[in-house]
Amino acid sequence: MATTKDKLSSQTKKDTLTTTISLKADLIIGQSLPVTVTLESEKMINLVTTQITFTDASANIIVPTGNILLKKAENDGHKATCVVTLKVINNAQDKAPIKFTIKASSSDAEPFVFTGTARTIDKSTLSLMFDKKFLDIKNVTDSSVNNDVKVIATTTLLDMDGEALSNIPILVRTRIPGNLLYCSYKDRQGTPISVIQIGVYNLININSDAQGNIEFYIYPQQAHSMVLDLESFIMDAVNPVKATSPLFLANTEIPDFLNSIPEPNILGGFPGPLTSNTGSPDFSVGVFHYPNATSGDYILFFTKEKGENERKYSGHYVPVVDPDKELGLEKYTYKVPYDIFKIGVPYDFNCIAILGKYDTSITSLPTDVTYMGGAKYSPSPSIDRKYDPCRVYTSLGFKGGEIYAGSAIGYDSIKKYLDNPDGSTGLFIEVVGDKNSKTKVPLGAKVTLNMYIEALNRNTKIVYDTKIMKSKLDPETKRYSLFFHIKFKDLVNILPYDNGGAGTIWFDYEFGVENNKSYGKIWEGEIDTRSGFPE
Repeated sequence: MATTKDKLSSQTKKDTLTTTISLKADLIIGQSLPVTVTLESEKMINLVTTQITFTDASANIIVPTGNILLKKAENDGHKATCVVTLKVINNAQDKAPIKFTIKASSSDAEPFVFTGTARTIDKSTLSLMFDKKFLDIKNVTDSSVNNDVKVIATTTLLDMDGEALSNIPILVRTRIPGNLLYCSYKDRQGTPISVIQIGVYNLININSDAQGNIEFYIYPQQAHSMVLDLESFIMDAVNPVKATSPLFLANTEIPDFLNSIPEPNILGGFPGPLTSNTGSPDFSVGVFHYPNATSGDYILFFTKEKGENERKYSGHYVPVVDPDKELGLEKYTYKVPYDIFKIGVPYDFNCIAILGKYDTSITSLPTDVTYMGGAKYSPSPSIDRKYDPCRVYTSLGFKGGEIYAGSAIGYDSIKKYLDNPDGSTGLFIEVVGDKNSKTKVPLGAKVTLNMYIEALNRNTKIVYDTKIMKSKLDPETKRYSLFFHIKFKDLVNILPYDNGGAGTIWFDYEFGVENNKSYGKIWEGEIDTRSGFPE
């Protein structure tokens, strides 16, 4: 007699039917989307009798008709897939419901019942940003994934009213299609994202989460120098939108003499120390006219302190537009800020040219540089600034009171108190956003804060990490607020001039993609943060 255990063991698990879109998702009006449908079964799948059908579709989405054949996946008879394209009609009504059902014949899989909403999108929110703009690939082995060498790509998708777009499927491509294949990709949960081919394009397909957030990880798979110019788009609805910056991958090691180019030539850097005699924040540099130079190349600048092992990306690059006019050690075409160097510290300085068409790089030999000061930093007065200035708060944060433009920042403004937020010291800077304002930052914009200081013992510009303007009201400020924290160490022991006059501090911000940015008005005040303690 069969036992209960025997009966349970003889039961087979139901087939499963899944797709690359969520059961519930927003879709953009006019969007065409490739969808992979996957059927998995404990039994061998009969590809003749088992087919996919779409039923019960709403009038605002076009789905395939008839029976759709499956193909065996990965040499596995227990798994089969098909790829179809769905289309939200161009005249769909905003926020109207969308529905359809997917079924598999000759299978006990539960139908895939989709319910979604037709939406619009603020196309600027498609622009991806990276947690870093450069990856050193010297330790990357071909065809391997080094989990320590990665870049995080993020954005938040919003509609034209600043509301989050849930589970939206978007596509990402590169300017040079083949470059996408030199990296691997994972989503926030660590699930691999496959590169798919549609027409002549290599693409990755990724969905936002319920709050509209896109986040995925990029891992170089080969020691291959290149530029990843990532662009995000909604097929047939929104044209490709560039990331906020290119992503550069290169090996920072200096090659042997015969495989390198001559070191960059700094105007005024030879012989002896480098000084900004005019107060200019930038120095001029000439770059050797390297072989195969062409428009679309990028030149990146690197520093290494003498005695240190790590060669660091300076954060500055220049695009090559006309190599015959720009390149040449005697031409001093390119501008690089002095603040990539610490004052009085000996450095190696070199550059790497990443060739946009040949997907390779050429590295220069290093030159010796010791910067002795003189540069002064302040916001550009010639920029068109349409957006409100930021707001500045003491180390007590928003509840501690605002420091108004024209006021002085002293040691008491930045020091530690018993009720500092999260124990933080320094300053807190607020940038205010809004849904429909011409003077406040749009929701979802990628905002970068700049601080400039000019004082007796400090002349500097610091650029703070880019953040996304929030799409929800801040519970404390009751407005759309984006906060930046300025660390105590960046502000302490800034001295007045010999005549007793305080130094000057400025804040401004910018948002948008490179070559198409918008700017906030300047916040200006005085600064004297003598603490009575050694710096």
